[in-house]
Amino acid sequence: MAQIAPFRGIIYNSRIINNLAQVVTPPYDVIHPEEQERFYQLHPQNIIRLDFGKEFPGDTPEDNRYTRAARTLKVWEKEQLLIQDQVPAIYLYKIHFPVPGQGMLVRSGFISVLGLEPFDSGKVRPHEMTFSSFKRDRYQLFQHCQMQFCPIFSFYIDPEGQILSSLNDHAPDEPFIDFVDPESIRHQLWRVTDPSVLLKIRENFSEKTVYIADGHHRYETSLAYQADMRRKHPELDRTAAFNFTMMFLCPMEDPGLIIFPVHRALNLVSEINPRLLEEKLNQFFTVEKIPFVPESKKQTTGEFLSRLKNQGLKSHAFGLSLFQTSAYYLLTLKKECLEGDWGRDLHPLLRQLDVVILSRLVFQKILGIKWEELDQEKIIEYRHDPLEILDRVEKGKSQMGFILNPTPIEQVRGIAEASLVMPRKSTYFYPKTLTGLLMNSLNGNESIFI
Repeated sequence: MAQIAPFRGIIYNSRIINNLAQVVTPPYDVIHPEEQERFYQLHPQNIIRLDFGKEFPGDTPEDNRYTRAARTLKVWEKEQLLIQDQVPAIYLYKIHFPVPGQGMLVRSGFISVLGLEPFDSGKVRPHEMTFSSFKRDRYQLFQHCQMQFCPIFSFYIDPEGQILSSLNDHAPDEPFIDFVDPESIRHQLWRVTDPSVLLKIRENFSEKTVYIADGHHRYETSLAYQADMRRKHPELDRTAAFNFTMMFLCPMEDPGLIIFPVHRALNLVSEINPRLLEEKLNQFFTVEKIPFVPESKKQTTGEFLSRLKNQGLKSHAFGLSLFQTSAYYLLTLKKECLEGDWGRDLHPLLRQLDVVILSRLVFQKILGIKWEELDQEKIIEYRHDPLEILDRVEKGKSQMGFILNPTPIEQVRGIAEASLVMPRKSTYFYPKTLTGLLMNSLNGNESIFI
């Protein structure tokens, strides 16, 4: 069964930090170098110094981003900048956020720890491939800090809404954390500590399957860390904290469970001839060229993105931008090409995914990018804002950019249930759960109350 449990969360001390918006960040894997520097400058105790510290040319095995994070963590704990709750809790978490065209939405869920399960048990299901470099980075951080600074984001199925209803009924009237971040997103957190209520919630959850939405590499790292700690500490039982991982869990039916696409910019591919590329694309796609001039580019860009969105409601469609080309391209997959040789070895569910079509048909077959090269961050840049991709191409930072439509949540669930995985960065669940809002100790002396 999927085993959730209350835990003693670690938080910023409100007597020292009176504005959490200055010290929390998004998950580290969506923070770009310029944003990393901005968080460093925002506040001297920003969580960036622990979770995603800077690298320097003179770094050594004794002095690097991980050893510096561990030293800083000890100082912050000693100064009681970070404090631990005394009573185990499951934390009700509500996020209020604006979405263009939809107004203000609320995503509700809870943060607890989840007993680690191997993927082959079927109790915890992934949907995305991961980057090797990300897992190496997180493992180093676990080793040095023995702390989770950000929950993994997952969802579960609960059409009756029983679990959230129980948490809402037994939560205090006022949240102990309530603030608005720089993106105008409001975050609220309540502690639910009644042992009888927590037991009932755990029992209701026990037959559920957990689907990882965001943080696959962090879950895989938790499994690796657990195996390592079990070898080093065979005397510790199953209540040891490293046998669990901190998760934000949201019901799949929640109206605030929003998925944005992750767009791609390509670098370091061979010289591109637009005419030859069009000829290759025309074999598989209906290609519509949308020209623009500098005076009307902003308006044309808006129309281009709107048309791509509408086309995606009825077809597999992509937007394309090329460096030094005064036009956008709207690519619509020809129906007869969906079952083509490019995907003959793929599961039928995978052939229906835009991200798979883009990766297998466009990147590998048409552009000739090797499969192993798709794991190299220097070749592909990922952004959830399409304008950032288009800007990179316009400025020559990337040779071409591909704009995608979002993957429906039902497809994510179907892929996970079939024990399949999508290409890396297939989904962007928005908004992200914050780093530094609530933390979890992995210290061998810490026990989970099960």
